[in-house]
Amino acid sequence: MTTSSSMSSPIRNAVRAALLLLMALALAVAGGVTEVGAATPSRKPAPRSPFLGEVAEQIALPKRTWTAWGTHTATAYTTEAARTVDVEAMKADCENINLNKKLAANFRSDVFGPGVKGFFYRCERVAWDTNKYWFTISSAHRSQIDELCDPDTEYPLVYDEQHNTYWLDAPFTCTRRAAPA
Repeated sequence: MTTSSSMSSPIRNAVRAALLLLMALALAVAGGVTEVGAATPSRKPAPRSPFLGEVAEQIALPKRTWTAWGTHTATAYTTEAARTVDVEAMKADCENINLNKKLAANFRSDVFGPGVKGFFYRCERVAWDTNKYWFTISSAHRSQIDELCDPDTEYPLVYDEQHNTYWLDAPFTCTRRAAPA
């Protein structure tokens, strides 16, 4: 009489099938994670990216810039008198920023002079008459970034042709700043 310490054939086959299914599931999950990771943009762009190089060239971004990050608020008005809030223009501007982002090659030259580059990548309606914007702004001149981040800087009403409205910017709140690298 022979005794076997192994399992019977039907039980052994069921265990093998279960292990194979678990391995297949694990591979599918790992493959899905890899696929999602491959499609998810990295936090920092690749240095010397041809795309970013082209954008920098087109907006004449200096090689060495001072940069500030933060938020600011603004209100849109229907006329230069700035009495009636343009709610529709504010809504449209937020939708546009959130969908397309906004790159301003010569941001608020009326305040800072030429050369300030602005990138606005998020907008949120924080009150019926106020939009909040998240920004990254750069300049070759530290004094322009200092003025941008100064809470006492005043911004005159500015006409926005795209939305046929007038905007009043509140001071910019800089949460982070960087010197040229």
